[in-house]
Amino acid sequence: MRLGWTFNDRVFTSITKDPNWEFKDRSLNEMNDAHRAYYTRYITTELGNRVDLLEKVLPTYPPFGKRMLMDNGWYKMLSNEKVELIDNAVVDIKENQIRTEDGSTYEADVLVVATGFDVLRFNTTYEVKGRGGLSLRDKWDDDNAKAYMGTTVPEFPNFYMLYGPNLQPGHGGSLIFVVEMQVHYIMDILKKMSSQNVAAVECRQEVCDSYNEGVDAAHEKLVWTHEGMSSYYRNNRGRIVVNSPYRNVDYYAMTRVANLEDFYLESANL
Repeated sequence: MRLGWTFNDRVFTSITKDPNWEFKDRSLNEMNDAHRAYYTRYITTELGNRVDLLEKVLPTYPPFGKRMLMDNGWYKMLSNEKVELIDNAVVDIKENQIRTEDGSTYEADVLVVATGFDVLRFNTTYEVKGRGGLSLRDKWDDDNAKAYMGTTVPEFPNFYMLYGPNLQPGHGGSLIFVVEMQVHYIMDILKKMSSQNVAAVECRQEVCDSYNEGVDAAHEKLVWTHEGMSSYYRNNRGRIVVNSPYRNVDYYAMTRVANLEDFYLESANL
């Protein structure tokens, strides 16, 4: 629990926008700016005699705007005389040559392509059908996934998912703990279904809509909607689909008890 607090909820203040903060282009608040200063000093020190590269390697967006990585010596590697840092986009690839957008060409023996993951599309490898044959992919309009508690979707009775929309702890912490909280919530639903002789539950649309309006409103106050940010967290509408806007302690409280009034219920006696 202590690690969860230190590397997740404790960081939350740093990723929250201060509307009165003077330096909105580089950071969100005083604490976030202090983090930026710390990371800048670290990068500058690691670069050594190659501080001329600082402008190329120092992020312009606020800290925690993208996934935080542990440095494995990458900055020091740049001082190797055999290494040249090219920050222009690649526009053309030949058999043994690449061309960048500034017209420069470079010979290459090996090309490592890091294309990432199709994170925004939560349902791509299999088909899920709800009431009336509704496809979950259509329900989510491809890349605009929404779920109540990130767990259940209107028109899809008795369907639950783990690691659903808006549940990734983007500011740090353990996803496993998030999944454990989801499982607790789902188990509470199942226990109540059994004790009350309920065969099916389906989340009410207005309940799901209200929950996601709260999610979107909370994100407007956080780093991932900063005007300088572009990342896989956002879909083509500009909406944050992947990350959670809540602390672990908040989501823990939300998932302690399932309220069956949030659902349409079908009796097992029908």
